[in-house]
Amino acid sequence: MILKRAPNNLEYVNSEYGKNAVRLLYIRREGKIHCIKELEISLHIRLNSVNEYVNSDNSCVIPTDTIKNTIQALAKCRGIRTIEEFGLELSEHFLTQYCHVIYCNVFIQEVPWQRLEKDGVPHAHAFLYSSEGVRFCEVERNLNCPPNVFSGIKDLKIMKTTQSGFADFFKDKYTTLPDRRDRVLSVESLIKWCYGDCTGCLDYDCLWRTAHEAALDAFAGPPDSGHFSPSYQRTVNRIQTYILERIPQVDEVEVIMSNIHYCVADLDKLGLSNDKEILTPQDTPFGACATTLRRKKGPGGECPQPMECNPRHGVPWKGDHMMK
Repeated sequence: MILKRAPNNLEYVNSEYGKNAVRLLYIRREGKIHCIKELEISLHIRLNSVNEYVNSDNSCVIPTDTIKNTIQALAKCRGIRTIEEFGLELSEHFLTQYCHVIYCNVFIQEVPWQRLEKDGVPHAHAFLYSSEGVRFCEVERNLNCPPNVFSGIKDLKIMKTTQSGFADFFKDKYTTLPDRRDRVLSVESLIKWCYGDCTGCLDYDCLWRTAHEAALDAFAGPPDSGHFSPSYQRTVNRIQTYILERIPQVDEVEVIMSNIHYCVADLDKLGLSNDKEILTPQDTPFGACATTLRRKKGPGGECPQPMECNPRHGVPWKGDHMMK
């Protein structure tokens, strides 16, 4: 979208702002049973003019403090069932309550609390921090257009100690890496998928759990034997295809994966043999890849065009947020 023309024949191609990292803990009390969601929310909007930039006119600017207050108020008044539904409610509010807001983007990530259990009995009001990855979602919506809803998992760290190799790759005079037929595969992943039609009622909790389980199954394989991974790129492909096969409501899956390298420690100087039992993790450098797989459209169908404003809070994959 091209926004209002600025002086000297210049024009804004995007103009958005918002409040980042609004943190809240929502507690729903049902008698003695308590349920919680701890969230971090970033919400950006775009107005139908840029008067505040070019004319010093703030009359249409919704303060970011108001955005923060609105997030808290809607959490209190409507409750939070899933982060996807809350993101949809927030975007709907800003696009319907303010006639001069034409775009809204909501990014939410959820602190991975799980209900504490003892001997299989769930505790009424105690919770344990989980390490199964961080759930997040992103909702983006233009005025008078249906929303795009993304869900995902980030900071997912998984490892297998065999059934992985990397061999028969391209070699030239600068190649020193040997073929490896059996190695440790350890990765940190961000997995993000886009739902197709979000106008109906989707069970986002169930769909997220299905995608999470699909990703683990794709990485590990059957519990008793596993399956072989010839590269971490092939593992990425398995994750994407497993999710698309198991969740027909998903149109595309993006995976960002970084590879944690382990080197066999040299114990010869200590007079000890080392049959790949003692390894040393290598922080940097690390391999990384990013790929998106989506369903093909049927005959005569065309893939939907991307929105004019790409999601603003997608996690970058070349920075130092991965693999420290």
